Amino acid sequence: MKKNNEHLDEKTERLLKEVEQSQKELNNILDDCDKQIISLEKKAYDGVRDVFKYFDRINDKLFNFNNILIAGFFALGKLKDVPMWMIIFPIVNLCIFIFVEYMIMEKSRMEAYLLENFNEDRYKKNINKTNLYSLVTIISTLLVTIFFLFNLLK
Repeated sequence: MKKNNEHLDEKTERLLKEVEQSQKELNNILDDCDKQIISLEKKAYDGVRDVFKYFDRINDKLFNFNNILIAGFFALGKLKDVPMWMIIFPIVNLCIFIFVEYMIMEKSRMEAYLLENFNEDRYKKNINKTNLYSLVTIISTLLVTIFFLFNLLK
């Protein structure tokens, strides 16, 4: 009977070692999965932030171009038979740009309080809204430009 118990103990020890080894392998796999999930979350966050950054750069250039359009509409009003009230189109577009700049300031304000009272969902919504508004400024600037060229060439 003692021989049978020794055989059982050896089997049990071998099985315990296999279970421990499997548990270590499983823990390593889970750790790798956690690292990959964290990496993917960071890439997604960086992607949203980078889109915002590029929209911001585009908006800066469009803001300057819109100022040129304002001057162009004043020139059209003086040189051609174009009513001066049409200056309202680039001015409205300028107001949209100012609103987008305000939204960018709000995003920066949220980042300033990152460690105190940060709401990630609200932050992501703010960035997505600002990206949408930036897209609107691109489209509105394109429309104002087309309107300007139409009046210039008629």
